Amino acid sequence: MYDPETIKSLNITIVHRRIGHHAKHSGYSSVYESMGIPHAEGGLLSKLAMMLPESIRWRLHTLRPQPVGDEGLIPELKAVSTTSSSSPGICHFIYGEDTYFYTPLWQHKNKKVIATFHYPPVRLNERVNRALLKRLHGVLLMSESQRSWFENYLPKEKIHVVHHQVNTNFFTPANTTDKYTNQNKIRIICLGGILRNMQLLKEVVTDLNAKLGDENVEFDFLMPKKERAAFENISNVTIHSGITDEQLRSLYQNATLGFMPLIDCTANNAVLEMMACGIPVVCSNVGGISDYIDNEGSIMFPAEISTNDLVTQIIELAGDPTRLTKMGQFNRDRAVEKFSLEATSEKLMALYKSL
Repeated sequence: MYDPETIKSLNITIVHRRIGHHAKHSGYSSVYESMGIPHAEGGLLSKLAMMLPESIRWRLHTLRPQPVGDEGLIPELKAVSTTSSSSPGICHFIYGEDTYFYTPLWQHKNKKVIATFHYPPVRLNERVNRALLKRLHGVLLMSESQRSWFENYLPKEKIHVVHHQVNTNFFTPANTTDKYTNQNKIRIICLGGILRNMQLLKEVVTDLNAKLGDENVEFDFLMPKKERAAFENISNVTIHSGITDEQLRSLYQNATLGFMPLIDCTANNAVLEMMACGIPVVCSNVGGISDYIDNEGSIMFPAEISTNDLVTQIIELAGDPTRLTKMGQFNRDRAVEKFSLEATSEKLMALYKSL
């Protein structure tokens, strides 16, 4: 998205990590991939670090506030030659909780080192060594909900919010103008397992089926194996696994609405993908979600809402094609304007230049 010469002149590299369950067109790393920013890896020191025996790597894992295994350690070791180099430049740890821990031992003063942090404050307490934050030249946050936590350890000028992005060129609305008037069933999609309110999800499924009849509602779920047992015997729940990006997009496009019962969050991939695909979102108003969704395109319900009240709101929304269409279009426009790869790239480049 940017001239490689500009990135080269600033000498920007990222400490790369891709989360395994994210689709090819999903995930936080996708914006850096689209910008063509090279990975911080290679060089003799990195090769030597990568030769550490498994027994030593295991001990290194256990020293972290919360061990994350090789998926956190290996990217950091690959970056040794870059972060220890005296060559000026910017090195960005795009998953700071998992990959920035030992680097301060060899970090060169000429290198501007920054990190993105994804977890809400309650999880940051478990995963981040506060003393190491002082070695960073800046932190990038996923939402304003994280700011107060970091202000306890860093000056305000080092704290930046650059919101999560979504590939709006891939995640697009259904190619139809009368989607909601032709639907003969309510189709509800829900994704994920981390910080999800699974109890509320089960209650909503049960209550909707009781009030509307399971022949009038369909649920499409993508969730971890450990969460599936509660839904496996419900006839109108389809649990998808191992699907392609195109199949995922189709599920979004065919859905009446997206339902995301959350316990906490900063950003949420699935919510952004729902918005980009032009469907309304019914979501818990917790953490940083209000940085992303708006009442014009979503039902933002409080954590303490009763299941009956929530189901009533879902039924009312699902029965109003005009409202569904307007909300979906609002979400699509908002995703393109504020959270597209292009919009986020511009924000990132402005930050890099300021460093």
